[in-house]
Amino acid sequence: MLKKAVAVLLVLAILPTEALACTEIYIGANLTADGTTIFARLEEYVSDEGWPKLFDVVPEGVHAAGEVYTGCYGFTWTFTHDSYGYTAFRDNNCQGICPDCGGTHAHTPYQAGGTNSKGVSVTATETLVGKKAIEAVDPYNTESGIEEAEIPTILLSEASSAREAMLLLTSIYETIGAFDGGSVMVGDADEVWYIENHSGKQYIAVRLNEEVMFVCPNISVIGLVSLNDTEHVAASGGLIETAVQAGTFVGDAEAGLIDYAASYDDAPDSVYLRLAAGLNAMSGDPAYPEDLTHSGIAGSAFRISNVDSEGKIVPPYTNIRLEGKPGVRDVMSFYQQVPISRHRSLETHIFQISDHTELGTVEWVSMTDNRSSVFVPYYPMAATEVFEKFHTETAMPEHTAEKPAEGLYYEMQDGIWGLYPDGWRDSWYWVFSMLEHIAREDEAAAVDIRERMDALQDAICASGVIGDPAAELCWHTALDLLSEFG
Repeated sequence: MLKKAVAVLLVLAILPTEALACTEIYIGANLTADGTTIFARLEEYVSDEGWPKLFDVVPEGVHAAGEVYTGCYGFTWTFTHDSYGYTAFRDNNCQGICPDCGGTHAHTPYQAGGTNSKGVSVTATETLVGKKAIEAVDPYNTESGIEEAEIPTILLSEASSAREAMLLLTSIYETIGAFDGGSVMVGDADEVWYIENHSGKQYIAVRLNEEVMFVCPNISVIGLVSLNDTEHVAASGGLIETAVQAGTFVGDAEAGLIDYAASYDDAPDSVYLRLAAGLNAMSGDPAYPEDLTHSGIAGSAFRISNVDSEGKIVPPYTNIRLEGKPGVRDVMSFYQQVPISRHRSLETHIFQISDHTELGTVEWVSMTDNRSSVFVPYYPMAATEVFEKFHTETAMPEHTAEKPAEGLYYEMQDGIWGLYPDGWRDSWYWVFSMLEHIAREDEAAAVDIRERMDALQDAICASGVIGDPAAELCWHTALDLLSEFG
């Protein structure tokens, strides 16, 4: 149970959010139970101090043609037309000070994913770590390059198709450069593109087909690729040359073949723990040990390639084998797996894309640890607003090194205590965080909360209830659980 604590302000946490433990998944339409394309991402923060998120609809025309936008870290963009409306998660800067960069200029802090009125879905902020030798040859533009948190803002505002979004992002990489490394997925009813960069101006993008499935836990998932396949691959002109100059190139330069991950990626062994959990969950076969490391799995077992065993160009594929045909409910269960979801999770968004109807894209949204939370579905292309509790702004949490004597608080690591901000009871993020904190302290409560949330999730998925009615049902269930346990 949560105790009572003194509401004493000692520390205001203004630290940059880093997507260092996020996890993406993609499942092509031919592999899913209902023929929809599913891709998703969980956003995680590097500590357990609490980092409130908001989910909202950005109105059409909020950015005017010719307006200059300045992001958190020096990137600027001049809008080419009045911006499209779109859904988005973002960080909370209700106090007028951005929690990410500390700036007071007008900008949207850390938009992480959403869908615009044209049906383009974007998920970004999946951090990737490149080899130091690559960065030495092609350094990041840390003065004015596009930072991962700015990518959804620009693409959702500007792009009317997934291909247009891919071309826009890669043109920014080529002309301005990237602030940091990451992977991005952009999709619509016609196609989905997956893009990786590990340096300032070099990138590779793969058009995913309906037979592909992969899991990305902050690791490159692009393996041996032929750049001659212009139907499915778009890459920067210096991709091979940069790796050759860095001394990291693996492939056949004359044949246009590059093992991209081997040439560019330098993911730490820690990410392989989530890779193992993800592959085991989706395959139904616990073939990968919980302590999996880089040396324990071949890249060909999980990475994308378009080259077969005879060296011929084929449509992109991976060697991951699924257990049956999963549906969106299975992807929700995937995001309950430890260590994929844990107490540092902030939000998760699942895009379920169909070309059957005008409102074919369903965006499922959740906040905090998915073991104590629930996904709410929206039709993002038609949404003009979402349930108000999703975007209730609060102050950032206050921290104290001394255990408080009264008020509401939660225990963090290293003897630090977090105090709930004023107005937390009206915030989706903080209410579900409270359930998470209760579950962490009380095993019996954790089991009960999970069972109630699973039953609620099953009911929502089975009934087809969507939008605010689904959100209200979840909200009142959460409040009932708080009354019962807190």
